[in-house]
Amino acid sequence: MAKHSDTGKKSEDSDEELHRKWNELLQEMRVMQTGAQILAAFLVVLPFQSRFDTLEAPDEKFYLVLLVASALVILLLVTPVAVHRHFFGQQLKATTVHLGHIISRLVVVGVGVLVAGCVWFVVQVLHGWQMGLIVGGILTAAALFLLLVLPRIVTPRSKLPAE
Repeated sequence: MAKHSDTGKKSEDSDEELHRKWNELLQEMRVMQTGAQILAAFLVVLPFQSRFDTLEAPDEKFYLVLLVASALVILLLVTPVAVHRHFFGQQLKATTVHLGHIISRLVVVGVGVLVAGCVWFVVQVLHGWQMGLIVGGILTAAALFLLLVLPRIVTPRSKLPAE
């Protein structure tokens, strides 16, 4: 049951908090899953395009790395659900939420690197390795900054600004 604080506001009990965190985690995973699935679908159909046969061996290896990475990201995205199903009804929501949190952090970086890698791959196939390295390198650095560094340097605000 919810508790009331000294200010009279209703606060969550442990079960309510875990339930809320699990629902927030699932919503975040749904957002990431859409992007990961679209990228994976893009990668899966590439070998069936006529121009794919013109790729050189290094390009094909780069493609394979991206394809496997997209499969791993999707598997990571469904892992918290599999764990939840395994522990369902065993009162282990804290374990499930904690594992989901760790996996979601990995998936965030994985999706970011995968997006950068796909752009890198397309640019290098269209314009060569040098241009691919420049564009892909910049995009990878931007993804890593935005997904790893920026969240750690943002200063939380105690209140939203008045409108």
